[in-house]
Amino acid sequence: MDSRLLSHQSSAGAAMLSALEMSLLNLRKYWPRGWPGLGLVFERCVQQLGYALKPHDPRQLAVSHCAQAVAQWLEQEGERLQRQGREPQYHNRLHMADTLVCMTFLLKAQRTVQGSQTAQGHRHEWLAMLAMLAHDLLHDGTINQYPAQLESRSAQALQPLMQQHGLHEQDQQVVRHLILRTDPLCVRQTHAQVLDRPFVVEDIDCLAVLVQEADILGSTLAVTAMDLTQSLSREWERCNPTMAPLLLTRQGRLRFLEFGALFSSPASLWLGIHLARQAEIDALNRELAEQAPNAVESVR
Repeated sequence: MDSRLLSHQSSAGAAMLSALEMSLLNLRKYWPRGWPGLGLVFERCVQQLGYALKPHDPRQLAVSHCAQAVAQWLEQEGERLQRQGREPQYHNRLHMADTLVCMTFLLKAQRTVQGSQTAQGHRHEWLAMLAMLAHDLLHDGTINQYPAQLESRSAQALQPLMQQHGLHEQDQQVVRHLILRTDPLCVRQTHAQVLDRPFVVEDIDCLAVLVQEADILGSTLAVTAMDLTQSLSREWERCNPTMAPLLLTRQGRLRFLEFGALFSSPASLWLGIHLARQAEIDALNRELAEQAPNAVESVR
């Protein structure tokens, strides 16, 4: 089955998408007070995927230990910044938790599409989870002044930890590749790049598509979109004051959905994310079309 040809959402996909939405809402019940910590969020995600936190494979063991260290670092730094009132409004620990949860569900959906229900041998899944955890490492709430500026900073900050925990050089390269591909300027190119390939997680460009989708999935789903868009708007008030208020308009939402929220993986299609996205695009276009005559009349 080539699930990229799916035009409808299966009942199983709908149920999994509903579970994803519930998981994202549950995270918000405890943010920021009563926050369980990124370490626990990561642990629960890998449990859902059926991983052992200490796999027998030494390469997976190295990734697991590195991820735990990154989660601890992010949590300590996030708490410190929060006490000082400087933790980014959007690119904070909640966003990192969101992306971990979204990646977990995308990987589970991808397994269903590929016909594999176990974590056996899924080294690339581990690498994707580490990349997701660290993709916004040291993010300061600003925006790129040149391509992949912030993404390169995150990859460079992660490098010593990957070396310290003995990640295989090839695995380090994969994680760096995935983090750099979270630059929004790379998204359209990456999706196009794998269009005619078999979509498997062992292909690092296909894996990069899943990472990109997990990064913006929370902002796409209706249950969390408004909360996250408002957070990003507040974050941009200093670094991008012209665009900050535009994010909250219907036109801004439409632009994000059309150009930023791309979903082409078999996993996202099986979940039906593309259908929800298109339904919102159609609704926004109708609203804007209905407003247009009134706008012309008011000008007269």
